[in-house]
Amino acid sequence: MKQTGPAGKLCPGGRVRRRLALAALGTLALAAAVSLRAAPPDNYEALRLATEAFYEIGQKYVQPKEEGELVQGALRGMMNALDPDSSYLTAAEFQEFQRGKLGPAAEAGMELVFKDNLLTVVSVLDNSPAARAGLKPGDHILKINGQLVRNLTTQEGVRRFQGSAGTSIKVQVLRNGLVKPLDLAITLEPLAPAVITSQILPGPYAYLRIPYFSDDTPAKLAFALTDLKRRQPGLKGLILDLRNNARGTMEQAVRTASVLVGEREVVSTRGRKGTSPQTYRGKDRDLVLKTPLPMVVLLDQSTARGAEIVSGALQDHGLAKLLGAKTFGLCGITKVLPLKDGAAVVMTVANCYTPKGLKITGNGLTPDVEGVKPKAGEAAADKPPVDQDPWVLQAMELLQGKGARAAKSKS
Repeated sequence: MKQTGPAGKLCPGGRVRRRLALAALGTLALAAAVSLRAAPPDNYEALRLATEAFYEIGQKYVQPKEEGELVQGALRGMMNALDPDSSYLTAAEFQEFQRGKLGPAAEAGMELVFKDNLLTVVSVLDNSPAARAGLKPGDHILKINGQLVRNLTTQEGVRRFQGSAGTSIKVQVLRNGLVKPLDLAITLEPLAPAVITSQILPGPYAYLRIPYFSDDTPAKLAFALTDLKRRQPGLKGLILDLRNNARGTMEQAVRTASVLVGEREVVSTRGRKGTSPQTYRGKDRDLVLKTPLPMVVLLDQSTARGAEIVSGALQDHGLAKLLGAKTFGLCGITKVLPLKDGAAVVMTVANCYTPKGLKITGNGLTPDVEGVKPKAGEAAADKPPVDQDPWVLQAMELLQGKGARAAKSKS
C-alpha cells in the first residue's frame, strides 16, 4: 500500500521506494525476460517482485545503500544478462568511453567479454603486453590489482586494461586445467600496428597470418597477396590463419573480405522482426586473386568478430575450407544509446549472418574439418614454427586432397 501524509501526498519513505521501483524495476523485469530457459513472468508480476526486493534491501540490508547505487547495479545486471557485447555506462564512464574512441594511449592487447558472470579473455594479440605476461585465451580474470572482479560490464572490463604507457596491472586468473589461480603482471604499452606475415611452404603453398583487423588491413592483405604471386609463380594453394583473431569492426571485415571475394555478399545483419535486413557486399575492383586459389582458413575458439565475417563469406562462396575448432560467435551490431541523465547503454541491435543465412552471433562457425588434437600425454607447443604447426601441416594435406585422412570432416 502507498504511505500517505497530509492531503494524500506520498511521505518520504513511500517516495523513495516508488522512485526506486519506477527507475529500476523495469530493468529487472527485462533481465528476467531474456532468460532462455524459462518463460518470462508477465510485466506486472515482474514489477511486483522487483518492488518487493527493493523494499527489503532498503529496509533490511546490513548497510544502507544509496538509491543511485542500487539502480546502477540493477542496470548493470540487466545489460550483462543480454549478451557479452551489451553494457551499461554511467555518465562518467560514458564520457570516458567517448574519449576512448580515439584509441587508448596504451593497452594490454587482449579482447575481453563478461560472460557467464566471469570476465573472460577471448583472444590475446600476438606479441602484446598480455601475451608477454602469460595471459591465454579462455583465462578468467578473478582480480584486478587485488580487487575482486564483480558486476563489471564488458566495456568496463576493457577500460581497466587501458591507460598510460608503463602502467603495471596485477591480475589473478583462473585457467582451465589448473587448480590454483595464477598471479600475473601486465605493463601497458602502445599497440604496435597489425603486421600480416607470409611464408612460402612446400607445394608450393602460401601461408598468410592476419593477427587482427584494422583500417589498413585490406591494403596490407592486397599487397601481401600480390607479393606472394610475384615471389612464387605457380602457387597451388593458400592457407589463411585467423586463429586468435577477435578484433575488428564489420566495416574492416567487409573491406578485407572484398580483397578475397570481390563483389559477392560478405555478411548480412538482421534486427528485430519488422526491421529490414542489411546486406554488405564487397567490390570487384578490390579483388586480387582474379583466378581463385584453393584455400584453407585456420580458425579456433578465439576467432571472433571480423575474422568470423571473413571466414563465413569464404566458406559460403566455396572459396575456402575452414579447418580448426568452432569459433567464438561474437559478431553483432551494437549501438550506443544515451540516457537522459548522461549515462548510456551499449546494446546489440542486430545479429550477423553469413551469405547463406547461417547466424554467427552466439553460434560461431563450425569448421569443415576439425583440427588435429595433441596425442594423449603430448603437450602442444604454444607457437611452433609455421612449417611445424600441426594445423598448417593438416591444411597442406587438405589442399593436396588428403584431409579426410588427417581429421574428421564436418557432417
